[in-house]
Amino acid sequence: MKAMAARILGALALVLALASNPAAAWAAPKVLLFSHTTGYRHASIEPAIVAIRSLAEREGFALVASEDPAVFEEDGLDGFTAIILLSTTTDRKDPASEWLVGPRRAGLQAFVRGGGGVVGIHAAADSHAHWPWYRRMIGGQFARHPEGTPTAELHRTDADHPAARVFPESFRRTDEYYLFEDFDPTVTLLATFDPASIGEPAANPKPVAWAHHFEGGRVFYTAMGHTPESYSEPLFLAHLAAGLRWAASLPRPAARGVVIDEQEVVRQEPPPHGAIGMSTAYRISDAAPRRTMEFRKRVLHPGAAIGVHPISHDEVYYVLSGEGELESDGQKQRLGPGMAAYLYADAEVGIRQVGSEPLELIISYPLPTRTQD
Repeated sequence: MKAMAARILGALALVLALASNPAAAWAAPKVLLFSHTTGYRHASIEPAIVAIRSLAEREGFALVASEDPAVFEEDGLDGFTAIILLSTTTDRKDPASEWLVGPRRAGLQAFVRGGGGVVGIHAAADSHAHWPWYRRMIGGQFARHPEGTPTAELHRTDADHPAARVFPESFRRTDEYYLFEDFDPTVTLLATFDPASIGEPAANPKPVAWAHHFEGGRVFYTAMGHTPESYSEPLFLAHLAAGLRWAASLPRPAARGVVIDEQEVVRQEPPPHGAIGMSTAYRISDAAPRRTMEFRKRVLHPGAAIGVHPISHDEVYYVLSGEGELESDGQKQRLGPGMAAYLYADAEVGIRQVGSEPLELIISYPLPTRTQD
């Protein structure tokens, strides 16, 4: 109750501050990065702390890193908006290895029930196996993982959630892949991996990231992040940043612009509408919360094409370099550098790369409603 009261008083203080000083809206929210372990300690923890510090600076969070479990005791979580549990393993064979006990359990529960956000990364699910509430909060318990760090085929399962929207529909990624027990089927599943792609006999897709509302708080979990290399990977960091924003319920201000480095949103993926060939995608506007439009750069490699598909909005293709063949309602036309195609709603359109050079495009179109992330 004290933690909830402190949160409410903090919100009221913020409202009063805004009345006299709108700039106070951007006092940095506090996020706890917690990485204490009593089980296996991941080599990725230290590079992850460095990467998440940079992420927090870019996103406007005040990050507090700790490995002292006492922070979960009385009032220790006051003032924090979210907690990141970074591969916080315990020894599942030894209940005495669990450090969330007594008042620390009560402290975490009060934080969540008071509206706090929790982000679980990788081995946060290999922790506190003897505390049922913790397993329910995370959404699943680590059971085992196949040997090594194979490259799996992953699939986005929710195109609307901000932490999933950063992903293409399908992609390949190298990591350690967890299999879970006590998985909560009511969570919002964000991404799965194909077990057959890493030699596992199971036929059904396996969960790799999810989110849910839990007892008044928001919990985002990603099983990715085992390898140190994950924390220099733009796609994973974009996934993590979006999940943290969602868990902490922190929309960006409407009046503030966002500066986006295209190298932070680049990925290799098949083009949409047919997966014909391969492309380099710069999903620029995905990094802009509360947007009303899409703005992307896509480089179609030789032989690649965006397949013919119906559009429900006006859409623009602008050619930066290379040559393409545009098809619109059965009519075909060549496009070269400096040429733009303004395409009308309800047309059926597509474009393919021609010639020896990759086709570099800007693609832009409106969204029906403003996004909420």
